[in-house]
Parts: sequence; C-alpha cells; structure tokens
Amino acid sequence: MNIGYATGKEPLFGLNGQIFKQQTPNWTLIESLDWVQPMRDCPQEPDYHAEGDVWTHTRMVMEALLALPAFQTLDGREQSLLFHAALLHDVAKPQCTVIEDGKISSPRHAKVGEKVAREILWDCELPFREEVCALVRLHGLPLWIMDKPDPIRAAILSSWRVRNELIFLLAKADVLGRISATRDELMYRAELFRELCLDNHCFEQVAIWHNEHSRYRYFWSEETYPVEVFDDTAFEVIVLAGIAGSGKDTYYAKHYAHLPAVSLDNIRKELKIKPDDRDGQGKVARLAYERAKEFCRRKQSFVWNSTNLTQDLRARLFNALRVYDPKFTIVYLETSQENIFSRRKEDIKTSILERMIQQLDMPLVGEGHEVKWVK
Repeated sequence: MNIGYATGKEPLFGLNGQIFKQQTPNWTLIESLDWVQPMRDCPQEPDYHAEGDVWTHTRMVMEALLALPAFQTLDGREQSLLFHAALLHDVAKPQCTVIEDGKISSPRHAKVGEKVAREILWDCELPFREEVCALVRLHGLPLWIMDKPDPIRAAILSSWRVRNELIFLLAKADVLGRISATRDELMYRAELFRELCLDNHCFEQVAIWHNEHSRYRYFWSEETYPVEVFDDTAFEVIVLAGIAGSGKDTYYAKHYAHLPAVSLDNIRKELKIKPDDRDGQGKVARLAYERAKEFCRRKQSFVWNSTNLTQDLRARLFNALRVYDPKFTIVYLETSQENIFSRRKEDIKTSILERMIQQLDMPLVGEGHEVKWVK
C-alpha cells in the first residue's frame, strides 16, 4: 500500500510539509494516494450519510476538523495527529461495507481501519503512528460509550492509548462532517463522553494508577475503577514480540543474555519442525509452556521469545503463568518493512510476512506491567 514516501525516510509523517502544513492540506498529493479511490467508490447509508460516498464524508470531516476552534489551539504535532486520523478514520470502509435488505453498513471498520492505517504508516515514527492508529480505532467511542457495559472502563483504557480530548475532537468533526438527521443526537453523545472523562480525570491526561500492578490488574480483571493492589510479583517474565525479522534474537543477546530463554524458533529446530508445519506447532507450544512453567515454579526470571503478534496469544500465555505471580514485561521490537522482507526472504515467504503485519495487535499499556516499544 503506497503513501508516496520512500520507506523509512519520514521520521514524522505529515510534519514534513508534503501532506499537511500550517493547517493547509495538500489535496493534490492526498488524492493521488492509492487508497483514496476505493473510498470514492464506497457508498454509505443515506439515513446517516446523505452527503454520499466515504471520500466525500472524509473531506468534510477534515474540513470540519480544521475549522474547530479547539483544533486551532493545539500544537503542530497534535494537529497533524488529528489530521491524519481524520484522513484515515474510514479507510477500511470499502472492505467492510455490506448491503443487506437495502441498508448499507460497515461493521468493524474502525477495528480493521486501525490495522490498515498501521500498514500505510508503518515506516513512520512509531509513537506518532500508534496515536494515529488509536484515533482511527477509537473515533466512534464518544458516540457509543454509554452503550458499553462499563463506560468508565472504556474511557480509562482509551486514555492509555491516546488523549481522550483528541478522540473527542475527532468524533466531533466526524459528526459535523456529515449530512444526517441524527447529528444533534450524536453531538450530545459526544458531549456526554467529554463529561464522563472529565469526571474521571482522564480527558486531558492519562488515567493515573497506584502502581503498575494495579493498572495491570484492572486491564485483565473485571474490577471497578480505581484499583489499588499490593505488588506481590516475585520474578519477571520478559515477553519479546515482533514480526519475524524484527531483531528479537539480537535484542535478547544484547540485553537479556544473562537470563534463560524459551524460544519457539529454537524448539522448532530441536524437534525439526518447519515454521509452516501447522500440525507441528502444537507440539512446539506444549513444550514451550512446560519449560516456562518450570521456570515459574522456581521463581526464575526468563525470556519468552516468539512473534507474539496478537493480544489473544499474549493473553493465553499470561493467563497460564499469572498464578505464579510474575511481573510481565512486554518488549515489542520493530524495523522497516524493507528490513523485514530482506532479512527473512530465505526462510519465510513474503506473503506470510505480509500476513504477520496485517495480523499485528500492538501491545498496549496495561497489557503487561511494563510495555516497551523499540524501533
């Protein structure tokens, strides 16, 4: 997917004067990008989007965003964050749109959109990219947060990804950038989100916690906010994560060579099981879990070295080991797509590496006691 930039050459996407500078979009460049045309061709439900196709709505959202007085008071970085999030907030609608009984909808477009945005922005500065991706994922949250089983939890967790004030401004622009009889109701919902966040001190800042163990406990449990738990962790499990070719083995050798490791790649070699042997992966996983639990029983810190690309995979590991009271540290490693494809071209098909990038769930704050991103 092309954004018109040389791989790895733009440290901060959008602040280089090509796409967006001094509150002025470069529409000529933007409309030349290859993911814009599918948005032009994608219809929307007239009851909610009488303005027409997804691209028409997207331009209206960006124009509404630029006109917001609150947007104009932000610094250049935050303006760029919001501009790129507005540009990409519905980028996945073309692949998510369905028509049933004459009604048009696009279920899961925000969730899929986060991953599409990450692919588009892969080689940009990592924290900037992930804040944009968070905004894409959460752009509808202010409109529907009161329908959540626990609205306060949703607001707390979103504040750990990106400032809720920015989510609110994007949602407000999303409402203003459409023609719909529901605009007033949606704007009222957005204001309720703002009040909820202000009441829980997480609108302009990250939700604060007693300690990292309390934050971790809140993330995976169903306890109510706030949580204050004594930190009784006895040893550390360092979980390396990243696409194949991202440098996990090198990072282990440099930073954690003093600790034993459970490496799924090494176990595959021991058992002579190839990476694409699906039937053999169960044997690899069982042996890896047995070794990990043995370290845990001895309260021995160790490294778990695998791709660990999805939150479900990481949660499965943590659920199995949590009873031993470890501190979980996630170290996510990343490199350019060019490096990924060149480093592993001899042993992993390009299509498999591309699928890994598409599947990636970035490790989030709270998912472990400590989460590091290294690029």
